[in-house]
Amino acid sequence: MSTRDIHVVVVGISTAGIAISKAIATLSKDGRYPNLHVTIIDRNSYWYYMIGAPRAVVDKQFGHQLFFRQDTLLTPFEADPLHPKHRFIQASLVAVNSNKTIELSNGEKLSFDYLLLSTGATNSFPANIIAPSLEDARSRLLQLHDDVKQAKSILVIGGGAVGVETAGEIAAEYPKKKVTLVHSGARLLPPNFKSGISDGAVHKLQQLGVEVVLNERMVIPVETSFDGTIRPLSLKGKSGKTYESDMQFLTIGPKIRTGYLESLETQLGTKLREANGAIQIKSTFQLNHELLPTVFAVGDVNSLPAGNKYAMKAVEQAQVAAANVITMIEACFDQHEKACKISLENWNSSEASMIFVPIGRNLGVAQVGGVALGRSCVGDIIVRNVKGKDYFLAKAASGFPSGANA
Repeated sequence: MSTRDIHVVVVGISTAGIAISKAIATLSKDGRYPNLHVTIIDRNSYWYYMIGAPRAVVDKQFGHQLFFRQDTLLTPFEADPLHPKHRFIQASLVAVNSNKTIELSNGEKLSFDYLLLSTGATNSFPANIIAPSLEDARSRLLQLHDDVKQAKSILVIGGGAVGVETAGEIAAEYPKKKVTLVHSGARLLPPNFKSGISDGAVHKLQQLGVEVVLNERMVIPVETSFDGTIRPLSLKGKSGKTYESDMQFLTIGPKIRTGYLESLETQLGTKLREANGAIQIKSTFQLNHELLPTVFAVGDVNSLPAGNKYAMKAVEQAQVAAANVITMIEACFDQHEKACKISLENWNSSEASMIFVPIGRNLGVAQVGGVALGRSCVGDIIVRNVKGKDYFLAKAASGFPSGANA
């Protein structure tokens, strides 16, 4: 047992952030490090299970269940609930400094021994919901459900998994609506998966009456917002064709926002990020700079290829990063950094080779064990029973204390 004070800060309660926070907080719960403090920071008071957004668009009750209070996340890991060691701060990260401090939007300045950045990537609504409270966020999603029900024509821009799922859910629930899915590529779904599931996705969407347009890049004016409201809109594609709709979903191009590293880059005199904002890392998930061994970046925010940015891969990344932080804590790295010799775990996983894509409640495509299940009805059965039931919501909910999404 070590009684020294250890401060671990996790910024961004993403899928990776949740896994990391809980893994490290366990050290104080089991008594090994009674003065270990885990501080989790997020701009929202709630965690939103964005993977379930396509189903929430057509299922109001399901949408209500996608929100969880973040201040309860580490409650089960307190050795003494009357004297909590861990805390949640609702704020945005403004700056990281080379003297092991961070600055927050609420004016707080915190010191850390270990910092884990898991701020994810920002998507368009409803895959991302920014609201002042959990109640307001729920209200926005429930209003979207009502608007989708009223809309007569819907345009989905982007043929990745979220776009395919969104178009499929709407078309299956409302077969009389005009649903159009436009994708800039020659095939649907990510290119690291086999073409068979792309072909199957087109076939099954068309079964539901979705118009699928490939090789068409939309021309979207800069001022165009995608907030899920009903509004007649005319957009042109590069082909010159005009697409009319009264509701639109943008399911492309999540943006990595890491402006909080600008001041640190200035202090160190070097770039720490790729051109798109992704944080450069070592295979240990430490930032790729010799002066930052106690700063880690996991999940969508780091520079790993897109095939490593799925939820299951984010959890795997979190496991490696958490194991490395625990190794450093056990070696007293935070006290004897220069004299400490440690061996850390390296990330050597390949890109995701498994995917399940529901297309409404009864259809779907999948790739399992290198086998593409596209047009086959076997894919429908597997997806319906694996992901189609609840988009893995029950599994996600199990990561929070009971009642966190009440």
